[in-house]
Amino acid sequence: MEELELYNEIGKNIKNKRKELGITQEELAKLTNYSVSFIANIESITFQSFSIAALNNIAKALHTNMISLLPKVSNYEIIRKKLKCEHCEYETEIPIELSDFLKSIKEITHKKVRLTCPTCNKKIVI
Repeated sequence: MEELELYNEIGKNIKNKRKELGITQEELAKLTNYSVSFIANIESITFQSFSIAALNNIAKALHTNMISLLPKVSNYEIIRKKLKCEHCEYETEIPIELSDFLKSIKEITHKKVRLTCPTCNKKIVI
């Protein structure tokens, strides 16, 4: 998925969730301490980039989580990828959309993503 398409799909999901809850753009702006124009631009088909922190704040204001606002994979099959810790035996499967999201973060920021292993508390670098 291209970067523009990714932002637009997330924006559509935010708009749908906001409308589902009966919240206006103005109310969402107040709940998140963002401007109405920022919220409107995210929800429109214009290119409005935003941080993961902003996505997290919006998700919290909409009483949901970030993953629920990401584009969905095929409804027929949920593909999972393995995530392994190089320091211990910990291994888990993550949904492909989360894996793709982490990949997008790497592409956008040009930095590796670091997660903390829940078993040994050391960094897992993706």
